Amino acid sequence: MQTYLNLGLTPQRMCIAVLASLLLVGCNDETAKPQNIESVKEITPSTFELLNSELSSSAKEIILEYVEQIGVDLIQAGIEIEMLQSSIVMLTGQATNENLSLSKKTWLDAHSAYELTTLHRYFAMQLLEEQNSLALMQIQYQINHWPIIPGYIDYVNGYPDSGIVHDINVNLDVNSLREQHGTFDISEVTLGFHVIEFLLWGDDNDAVPRPADEFDAVLELTPKETESGYSLEQLSNNRRRVFLSIATDTLVKDFQALQSLWLSEEPSIRRGIESKSVTEIILILADSMSAMLTEELLLRSLYPMLNGNFAESIQSPYSRSTQNAVSSQLSGLERLLLERQTESGATLDVVFSAISDEFSEFFYQDFDASKACLVLLYSNSEKVLAGTTNERESEVVECINLLTNIIHYNDKLKFDLTN
Repeated sequence: MQTYLNLGLTPQRMCIAVLASLLLVGCNDETAKPQNIESVKEITPSTFELLNSELSSSAKEIILEYVEQIGVDLIQAGIEIEMLQSSIVMLTGQATNENLSLSKKTWLDAHSAYELTTLHRYFAMQLLEEQNSLALMQIQYQINHWPIIPGYIDYVNGYPDSGIVHDINVNLDVNSLREQHGTFDISEVTLGFHVIEFLLWGDDNDAVPRPADEFDAVLELTPKETESGYSLEQLSNNRRRVFLSIATDTLVKDFQALQSLWLSEEPSIRRGIESKSVTEIILILADSMSAMLTEELLLRSLYPMLNGNFAESIQSPYSRSTQNAVSSQLSGLERLLLERQTESGATLDVVFSAISDEFSEFFYQDFDASKACLVLLYSNSEKVLAGTTNERESEVVECINLLTNIIHYNDKLKFDLTN
């Protein structure tokens, strides 16, 4: 249970998530548990599967290729994260504006590459054994939890001495930061993308980003610092440099752990998919799509935003790049449906459209509109925050309605497949 609590869900969100999961999967204890590819109850092949053997064969081929694509995308994300690590080494070696800008760029690239794998993780969650599923959730909490409490990390406007950077009683080493991560509150995090984001950009509510010289190594104490009993390693600049380096190195290790988990389980996942009917695999995939849209966008962002919790609803407020993350998440889904194809030219979109006329007619219409709505919403987050309550609600409700429609068409696909 503790592992579940560490996923970034406040008690309020956890209640919403539990309620939503009951509405989505029903109250049966069997279905409420995470699905496992080896233990899912056998589903009788659908009428579609029996009457469309060629399309069914194409669907299984595409999904098996998707499993391979997951590994490819994880490798690419790992490369981008290592490039981020290299840029941080350059920044701490020479704290120039150019190196700080490079670190910010590599952060944006690495984070977008990671968010592109979001659907992969939801798909894997349904196929892994419970122990590995929980391990995956814990790694995700260490890699990409948001929202964070910035004042727990470094200074914020009005509090120049706040955060671990200024708290010399907190040791700055890997073990200490892991122990501090979420110990007292799930948003008091010391690891992951968004801790690095805040360290790089700072609290620039006044449009004044963190200057590069805050990463300069201080090699000599002032008389006042000497009189106060400070050592060089206790100075904020030096602690910030160490914090940034450790957080980045730990991100690399945690992502490597995620890759290792996937690589160790991929063969059994592939065998499980090969042994299941196309009907069952499509249902699992459709559930993954709905779960990603519900959890990542509705529960974690749009519903809290609608309730006035705007600041906590934005994934990347310091780099102002939430629209990039959301675009990557949706692109991962879009690629699966449209880009993976067999030699005959069949795609999952063709398969799904053959199953459900409603999916064929309306899904992409609302998908494109939803993507545009979300990108605009997050791109204009400051404008929305400054607007009237009615203006904010109107923009958020529009995005919620579009996403809800997509999930409806996805559920209609499942209904048409099994009836």
